[in-house]
Amino acid sequence: MLCPAVLLIAFILDWKIAFAALTFALCAFYGGVVALRMISVLLALFKTSEHKVSAEDLAALKDEDLPIYTILVPMYKEPEIAQKIARTVTSLDYPLDKLDVKLLLEEDDAPTRKKIEDVIHTLPPCVEVVIAPSVPKGQPRTKPRACNWGLETARGKYLVIFDAEDKPEPDQLKKAVVVFRKLEAEKKDSVVCLQAKLNYFNADQNWLTGFFTLEYTTWFDLFLPGLHIARTPIPLGGTSNHFKTDVLKQLGGWDSFNVTEDCDLGIRLARQGRSTEILDSTTWEEANSDTYNWIRQRSRWVKGYFQSHLVHTRDAWLPAVGMALFCAYLFVFVQQFRRDPNLVDKHGVAINVIQILLPVLGLAALISGLVSLANRFKARSAGIGGQLGVWKSLTFRFTVGGLSAMLLLNVVFWAMTALYLLRHEIATVLPGSIGNMPWGESSTVRDTLATWELWHENVVDSNYSGVHLYNTLGSFISGKFTYAVMVDRLNAIDTWSLISQIFYPIGLMLFFGNILIVLMGLISCGKRNLWRLFPYALLMPFYWILISVAALKGFFQLFTNPWYWEKTTHGLTHEAPETEPKATALSESPVSNAPVAGNGASEEVRAPDVG
Repeated sequence: MLCPAVLLIAFILDWKIAFAALTFALCAFYGGVVALRMISVLLALFKTSEHKVSAEDLAALKDEDLPIYTILVPMYKEPEIAQKIARTVTSLDYPLDKLDVKLLLEEDDAPTRKKIEDVIHTLPPCVEVVIAPSVPKGQPRTKPRACNWGLETARGKYLVIFDAEDKPEPDQLKKAVVVFRKLEAEKKDSVVCLQAKLNYFNADQNWLTGFFTLEYTTWFDLFLPGLHIARTPIPLGGTSNHFKTDVLKQLGGWDSFNVTEDCDLGIRLARQGRSTEILDSTTWEEANSDTYNWIRQRSRWVKGYFQSHLVHTRDAWLPAVGMALFCAYLFVFVQQFRRDPNLVDKHGVAINVIQILLPVLGLAALISGLVSLANRFKARSAGIGGQLGVWKSLTFRFTVGGLSAMLLLNVVFWAMTALYLLRHEIATVLPGSIGNMPWGESSTVRDTLATWELWHENVVDSNYSGVHLYNTLGSFISGKFTYAVMVDRLNAIDTWSLISQIFYPIGLMLFFGNILIVLMGLISCGKRNLWRLFPYALLMPFYWILISVAALKGFFQLFTNPWYWEKTTHGLTHEAPETEPKATALSESPVSNAPVAGNGASEEVRAPDVG
């Protein structure tokens, strides 16, 4: 609440300066998010960071030396693919007697439970069915809640999650074992999670799956490896995360109320001094091919990223202290107004109220910062908590909350761009009551809008010719003239010219930002030999508009239904191909769909009703 209050006061003091400063701040923030993403992609492109496992390393493994591996498969209302994933995970290149497969079902999901009951006798005995009860604590109905039920009885040294529609490469578990053992031999005990890469087997189904595939390729093949190189926290993907089970239990598993529990867990690992690295193995998934279904899925992701950002910044002390210092600066700034008798006569009451509110807001911000700092020291002395440090905290804000906020800013930036591009058409259809309203001294709203250019330097007084917003603010900041002179210069600028100058950085940021987005799409085409998706890479900015629509929905739900899990419908495409997709996979092994005959009945286990 402090930020909006201080921002409102700044606008009351001088809307021109406040609006310009806010625009610059938003553009700098937007540019920072895009730049970090591009830098991460370039780092991954020119420097290999993921763990590659050779055929020789795999051949050297002996089945009797392999550890027990737990596989969690959460499912809810997915009877059409329940049987497929059950057979897929038991078809992995891993000894069945070393697998601990847990199919996680909800108590009230009768169709999926019925489907599993029909085939359970054909599956090997390593498969268990764990029922997450509806009572006494059946809410929230989320994937992480089900995973926590499975974690309680996990027997494996390592643990991985696969979604119901997943097709992991058959040797993925063995690759993870090889990498974990190498890391342990190198005394890198802090690495407790390996994130395998995700991609889609139905990239060519329609336009949406084409865009989605390029986005996933950028994220898992380039962006996350780049974050690892830059030593920043890695927000995990929702599947194919390979964990050390004991560490996962120590952390308390997943946050059942977070709808992107994977992202949250990745940040929690980083706060505890643990780290995630990238495994060069691919899990093939089904890209969402239905637009409405896709929006439901993406809105949940954005909502969860906002949740994760808020959770992991709620004890941040530095922003609160910064807000207190900003309030102090505004208080001193307002003092200048008292030197102008005209301002005191016109706005004396407002000046007095603002000078009372600013110390109150500043003190509240300072107290909030000090309380957060005290809580940090208390948590540290108790051996709990954990912090990211300056660099990781900064990059976390740009990769999680920042990325989500950028999607909302896109709506504003694109709306301004549309207004500019369609200014002539809008001026033509404006109702007379609005179009004929006066704008400035000798123009109307219709005429001004029709003649709007991206950059205007019109002034109302010829004595101020050549004056614009940026040379005025720059001269004031450098101390070349006083605040009163700056106000006179700004008042001399034509209102519409001032607006065009304020929004000029938005036009530049949107232009260069979209160029970088297209460039990342083209790089992704080359990464997995997806050149048939080249047209989609050129049109990626339009796909981001769709993402922003979903982001608006997720942001609204953050306040109205924060932990509601919007179910994504799977099985909308054809069965995954028997051989790997057209894209050149980064691992040598194709996905096998061959079922494994069971040699005994599997057991259904009801999760214990613990508090």
